[in-house]
Amino acid sequence: MREWRCPLKLTAMEKLRKFIDIFEGLNRAHGVTIVGESNGNGSKIKGKSFVKREIITQQHWLDHLEGKASLGVIPINDDNKCKWGCIDIDSYAGFDHKKLINKIKNLKLPLIVFRSKSGGAHVFLFTSDYVSAALMQDKLNEIRSVLGYGGSEVFPKQRELKSKDDTGNFLNLPYFNGDETTRYAFNNDGEAINLEDFFALHTSNYLDADMLKNLKIKRPETPYSDGPPCIELMIQNRVGEGGRNNALFHYGVYAKSKWPENWKSKIILFNESAMEQPLSDTEVNIITKQHDKKDWGYKCNDQPMCSLCDKKLCKTRKFGIGQEIMFPNLTDLQVVNLEEPYYYMNVDGDRLYLDSAKHLTNQVLFQEECVKQLRFNPPTLKTNEWKQKTNILLEGAEITEPAEGTGTKDILKNYLEDYCLNRVKKDDFEDLKNGGTYTKDEYHYFVFDNFFHQYLNRRHWKIQYQRTSQMLKDHLHCFTKRVGKTKLSVFVVTRFDKKLQTYKEKTFNKDNY
Repeated sequence: MREWRCPLKLTAMEKLRKFIDIFEGLNRAHGVTIVGESNGNGSKIKGKSFVKREIITQQHWLDHLEGKASLGVIPINDDNKCKWGCIDIDSYAGFDHKKLINKIKNLKLPLIVFRSKSGGAHVFLFTSDYVSAALMQDKLNEIRSVLGYGGSEVFPKQRELKSKDDTGNFLNLPYFNGDETTRYAFNNDGEAINLEDFFALHTSNYLDADMLKNLKIKRPETPYSDGPPCIELMIQNRVGEGGRNNALFHYGVYAKSKWPENWKSKIILFNESAMEQPLSDTEVNIITKQHDKKDWGYKCNDQPMCSLCDKKLCKTRKFGIGQEIMFPNLTDLQVVNLEEPYYYMNVDGDRLYLDSAKHLTNQVLFQEECVKQLRFNPPTLKTNEWKQKTNILLEGAEITEPAEGTGTKDILKNYLEDYCLNRVKKDDFEDLKNGGTYTKDEYHYFVFDNFFHQYLNRRHWKIQYQRTSQMLKDHLHCFTKRVGKTKLSVFVVTRFDKKLQTYKEKTFNKDNY
């Protein structure tokens, strides 16, 4: 590891440029968090978070360091690469940062610990150049498990972005308000440091691409290293009230596989060693009898196991899950905020695109998308289990604002303008029955049925008939009127200005053929 020392005093512009160079990521969007009110009990301060599709400018970075507006950066870029990754340890009341730092030092890992805005820890891994997001994610997944925080979130949350429309998930950056921040880094002695000292610490800890690829994360040898990694973490961290029965049942599956002759005694020992407060003899006997009756599978989807899970490693263990088909971990739902929203989510770390809310209400449709996009068919959950999972996702969903000019209202306006200016023109009201528009004075006249069925439907417009009609009235100020001798019912809209069309002659390009 490189030695570091406090550098000479940097200018404000030098600090800004250094900060940008270290924390840059996806440039076409950024995260915004509006912090809510604290409830005063030490729990996480709730707020509203959303992704804004807006280029990150130097001013955004400057506003962050000056404490004017916090900046959230998405680590993965359009090349599916990143220069930093982070383990977000979601703990708030009295978190012992120094204890974590000592553990990192003992494991000789090139990590820098920061205090998060809520008092937990952001554990960063930095690289000198861009590396694949998949590699960064894999290494951090290994590290979080070794540190005893297997259930913590890892950034980048995506191994790849699905398209130029996909924005991934953002992390709020440290040093909001510069040296006056509460989001500071700690040095190796567990002391808070200013921005310049962080720069020096960064220089001593970053890895190049080859160093990251060859980084070995050593797991401590335990008697349970042949079983699910979550069992090691339960022993290490102890299981509190609320998860003890599930944990003991889960361990019973492992014990029965490994020690078929004396697994009952192993269950008793685990209850005594892994629980903050051991279960009663009666409760242990109930779990033992359940395993006596039949062979069960692991309870990976239940707490506390699902928060401590390392599926990739578990599949390699002799008494792990093997090739058993488990329900994937669904996280980080993003809602693109349109009239008819679409969605992105992570499925065991892989990115999934859903074009309709139906894929969240109908499990079969969700499974079909997993097969098409991820080449994986998840097992079927019970209806209530599926509803519970989707409700949790929706409750914590991150809202992504559509790019300027691409919202549903904007699209409808553009369609109507095209229909009025560039479609078939009629000479009087009576001709409107067959489609097209009639323009008189300051207004365009058209029959909504024809506009909807003959024009919008051919452009795969997804919003229903009645809702589209209402949108025209509410947002484009259309109104209805009866016209002509037959009192034909038509929609009326204020006349659009004719756009000048510049004709550009096409040229032959042999490379296209």
